[in-house]
Amino acid sequence: EVVLLLAQEGLLSIEEVYTDGTKIEANANKYTFVWRKAIATNKEKIKKQLAHIWEYAQSVATAEDSLPDPPDFTTISKEKVQDTVDKLNQVLGKKENIDKKMKAKLGYVTKHYPSNIARYEQQEAILGERNRSGGPQL
Repeated sequence: EVVLLLAQEGLLSIEEVYTDGTKIEANANKYTFVWRKAIATNKEKIKKQLAHIWEYAQSVATAEDSLPDPPDFTTISKEKVQDTVDKLNQVLGKKENIDKKMKAKLGYVTKHYPSNIARYEQQEAILGERNRSGGPQL
């Protein structure tokens, strides 16, 4: 209809008209946005959960476990998270009477936290100074 209207107005000729049927998948839903505040909130949750599990590990650790003071999470990185998770698994993995809830938490942390922190670091690099990335910029 637009082409016919433009032809009637004399703005174009319709001797040859080509159409393109290309379909492009859109990906602009609310789940593609990354908010700086959400990243910060999630990183704080990770810090608190790791500190909680570390406190538990210290309460059941023996002298030969050589579990040091909790790691300093003032700055958090994927390496620091991975090292913490590895140490927790090393200490708690060989214990017999570990609380089942704590063991489940450690399993979840081991599976998800290192990759989550790596993703947050990548998203923060993309964000730069902005508060949001992804989707159309308003």
